[in-house]
Amino acid sequence: MPLVEYLATIQYCFTYVIDQISIELLLYAHIPTAIVALLFGLYLLFKNPNRISFALFLVSLSFALWCFLNLNTWFPFIGSANTMFTWSLIDLTGLFLFFFAYRFLYVYIKKKELPLWQTLVVLVLLLPTIVTTLLGKNLTGFDAVICESIENELVTLYPYFVQAIFLLGALVLGFNEQKKIDQKEHRAEIVLATLGITIFLLFFFSSTLLASLLANFAVVEYAYNFGIYGLFGMPILLIFLGYLIVRYQAFDIKVFGAQAIVITLVILDAAGIFFSSSRSELVVNVVTALIVVLFGSFLIRSVKKEIEGRERNEELAKELAKTNTRLRELDRQKSEFVSIASHQLRSPLTSIRGYTSMLMEGSFGKLPQKAVDTLGRILESSSYMALSIEDFLNVSRIEQGRMKYENTNVDVCDMAKKVAEEMQQAALKKGLVLLFRSEAKGSTVAHVDPGKTRQVIYNLIDNALKYTPKGSIDVVVRSEMGDKKMSIDIRDTGVGISKETMGRLFDKFVRARNANSVNVSGTDLGLYVAKQMIEAMGGKITIASEGEGKGSTFTIELPLA
Repeated sequence: MPLVEYLATIQYCFTYVIDQISIELLLYAHIPTAIVALLFGLYLLFKNPNRISFALFLVSLSFALWCFLNLNTWFPFIGSANTMFTWSLIDLTGLFLFFFAYRFLYVYIKKKELPLWQTLVVLVLLLPTIVTTLLGKNLTGFDAVICESIENELVTLYPYFVQAIFLLGALVLGFNEQKKIDQKEHRAEIVLATLGITIFLLFFFSSTLLASLLANFAVVEYAYNFGIYGLFGMPILLIFLGYLIVRYQAFDIKVFGAQAIVITLVILDAAGIFFSSSRSELVVNVVTALIVVLFGSFLIRSVKKEIEGRERNEELAKELAKTNTRLRELDRQKSEFVSIASHQLRSPLTSIRGYTSMLMEGSFGKLPQKAVDTLGRILESSSYMALSIEDFLNVSRIEQGRMKYENTNVDVCDMAKKVAEEMQQAALKKGLVLLFRSEAKGSTVAHVDPGKTRQVIYNLIDNALKYTPKGSIDVVVRSEMGDKKMSIDIRDTGVGISKETMGRLFDKFVRARNANSVNVSGTDLGLYVAKQMIEAMGGKITIASEGEGKGSTFTIELPLA
């Protein structure tokens, strides 16, 4: 065909195309979406030039290039003679668009580049289209009757097969990766990113494939009109990406997500104003654009405040983490100090108690009764101080993990009976009745540390004596046949415990609020130490009380041998 006739044919086809479609729809589908996509990709790359931003920029760039090439087949911007050339490049550009979209999703999810084997597979898939495009084998001529290029069907349908592979690959990638994630938030982020990419590719794939099939089989008069609608998948993808930026701080960019959504809508509405075909349509588009600008500014402002608040919370969380670390270090140093100080105090205190006892026994000569009474008070105070130091040492050992347990099989019933008998005199001095009884129907031999178990029983009975002004203390041992545990109840008729205090009574430095009216002495560490010891030996210690003034019951449960 002579050049003049060829150009005349192209000109005729251009006129024919305009008669077949709405020029506003054609331009609106190509120009605004391409501009928005390119600006989106460029801005992200400028604000945060990393691997993910660059991968998205390649998607937006290839999409904009495809729009330009496709639009040039409708409007020969660079000359009618180049229409065939641009038409031949469309399939190859579409393939690169699908590859870049898959690569972006991979980089976004995995935070690393495609592995070598996938790159080689992509090269093998793209190679046939690259070769046929360079050799001009995908188009064989131009049909002036229907105003379309004559395509090599086998060659031009192959890119759709490759596009389908990339589309399925994106779905499989997102599905597999979200299953590996335990964190709900991160899983949702992966699902949204996968949906955005696959919806965009599905729009593009289905519309262009439909147009190509209809054109090849001459089902409709001008099939390529259907390809226009696939371009609207890009705004959908941008909305997904904007939400990812706002909700999950994707691309490490804060408020840009809201800005991107608003700017996208404004550009599309502005384009709608430019391409309005009637006065009423123009008014509607102008009003819509103003509403978008108004509410968009409110959206950006609110998102900005939310992000600033989130950043303040993150800073406070970091400061709190540092403070907690420092407090843990101080607590460790405190425990070490208490341990060292207690050890230093225990040695001279032992000497004081020893010499006091010898003086009272007359080892250094007989003393007047008044002096003996005074020494008795010294011995009593030093004994109390020794017990307090022992509590501090035990807390220090527990917190530092240095408490050692030598468990063996012990008859706890016999142990509890002996402790109760030892404390009978102390109970009589206070005018209290201390009773022991066994209700055991099964074994009472437990696998525990004898010394620490005895210490816990002694401390609980001693507490009952201290906080019971009148009445009685019952020590009851229980076990059932076939059970794997035994119990010791220490019941008193003392001051009782309120429900508010009961839940915290086993914490350090906590006592019932009415306890000071009966006994002001004590370190408030005994119950904490008792609980830690019993639990370390596989047992449990609990408390029950009907309220203040109604007594209380401490129950020790121990595992049987």
